[in-house]
Amino acid sequence: MNHPEKTETLAPDEAQVILAQISGLELLKRHPLPHSLTLHRKILFLNQSAISLFEGETADFFLGKDLTAFIHPLDHGRILDRLELLSSHYPQNKPTESRVYTVCGKIKHVISISSIIEIAGKTLVLSIATELNEEMGHGISQSEQNFQRLFENMLDVFYRTDSEQNITLVGPAAFNVLGYTPDEVMGLPAANFYYYPEDREKVVSAIKKHKKIQNFPARLRHKKGHIVDIEITSQAIYGPNNTFLGMEGIFRDVSEQVAFKEKLQHLATIDVMTGILNRRAFLEKANLHIKHLRRHPENSLLAVIDMDKFKPINDRYGHLNGDRVLKIFVSLMRETLRETDIFGRLGGDEFAIIFRNCNLMEVTDILLRVQAKMKKVKITLADDAVSISASIGLTELCQEDQPFSLALARADRALYQVKQNGGGNFATNTAPAPT
Repeated sequence: MNHPEKTETLAPDEAQVILAQISGLELLKRHPLPHSLTLHRKILFLNQSAISLFEGETADFFLGKDLTAFIHPLDHGRILDRLELLSSHYPQNKPTESRVYTVCGKIKHVISISSIIEIAGKTLVLSIATELNEEMGHGISQSEQNFQRLFENMLDVFYRTDSEQNITLVGPAAFNVLGYTPDEVMGLPAANFYYYPEDREKVVSAIKKHKKIQNFPARLRHKKGHIVDIEITSQAIYGPNNTFLGMEGIFRDVSEQVAFKEKLQHLATIDVMTGILNRRAFLEKANLHIKHLRRHPENSLLAVIDMDKFKPINDRYGHLNGDRVLKIFVSLMRETLRETDIFGRLGGDEFAIIFRNCNLMEVTDILLRVQAKMKKVKITLADDAVSISASIGLTELCQEDQPFSLALARADRALYQVKQNGGGNFATNTAPAPT
């Protein structure tokens, strides 16, 4: 899988063009207070004081990274709100205290202020900060350390997005669930990690409508490309005047539970011995198809099939050999049927097929080919070569076949006539004309 595409970023030379137009940039570089310049929260510039604040060696390590990656989770939402609210009507926010991460993982307390500046048609954010020392009563508390341990060790993935649905915070558990480190996903659109990116809008719409969601199902794409089934519990984040600022919440990997549920559902719908639909599942699909015919008429036929002289085979050679005969018959049918046909076992040696979007001539051709295959088959049972054949009753399906037992009854009557005439053939019972 290719890495999800980044959101809009500036090439290094383009960033230099913008910085070159800032008067007083040299003064900012030497200013004793930490200064940063960001575009869409991506760092374009840090002066030496800011590099020292974050305990970095050079500015190159920081350039292009999302500024919020260095903000403590407890302050993340509040700082993000402040950045989101900056506009031409609100060009500068008030000083606020927050906690930031250094390159070494150390937490520092700072007071910062941000304002916007227009350069070369781009809206940049200029942030100024000053560190608060422990003597001023801002040492790291035990509660912060406890929160940090919880954040880093929780099995669920905590995340936060901005108003444009770009990821601004994600917990370390993302690596175990999706194979990405937090640094790899920071600043990217959340939709990039959905198996079907358009499904992200369903999540966003549900949260905006209900303010929050709980155990909402979704499918993400692992870094290696496979599907990861998750459940999301999330809520919207609103600022002043009910402005939508983003959302935050957690999601958990439920792939094992989903796979187990799908396996149980498969077992509940499949005939274990033959591998085709069981009676209940076939009848459910048949009734759904009749409803479909009411909205989208098409040529469809029902075939009810009964193996000829199957009881003597069971009585003489035993049920295991009888099962073997049924499996061979089902295999012959599946070789000939189309993917759109609905094939099920009604019970014992009785089967049914719905031929979708198929006229009588086409169905006749299919059944003739099946019968020709059966005539060529010789099954060895207890040193005997046993041949197989089947009797088939056909009827056209129509919108009025509700309940579906009406169509089954017509096909059964045709099947009875074939049996009366010695079997090994098929007959058609025409559906009544609509009234």
